[in-house]
Amino acid sequence: MQIANFEELLIAAAVQPQPQRLLMTFALAEAEPEATGGRTTLVPVMCVDKQVGELDTFANLAEEAENMGQEWDVLLVTSLSGQGGVLPDHKQTDEALREMVQIIRQGQMERLLAFDRSGDLLRHHA
Repeated sequence: MQIANFEELLIAAAVQPQPQRLLMTFALAEAEPEATGGRTTLVPVMCVDKQVGELDTFANLAEEAENMGQEWDVLLVTSLSGQGGVLPDHKQTDEALREMVQIIRQGQMERLLAFDRSGDLLRHHA
């Protein structure tokens, strides 16, 4: 399934054979010092995990994030699959979120989807 926006991600996650927990990291895009070509680094500022059924629209998620009072530019998302029809537990989820933040800090985001503040998928530029 081709995903172009956050709502399409929710649909794709909902039809998976195992229950999905979405791992989301909100990040600020900061200009790299001494970078040429306008390169930016994504700095994680907030993380959250949600069951697919807890999310309905990107606008509601963005409003919830705004209420936390933290600025952000990009939402990075991956999923964590359950097993045997059971969602991953809190320990598995917390560990996966820590790994996700580390991946972002290392700039290895190939397995993550990135969405802008409108909920549209950002394209990777090689």
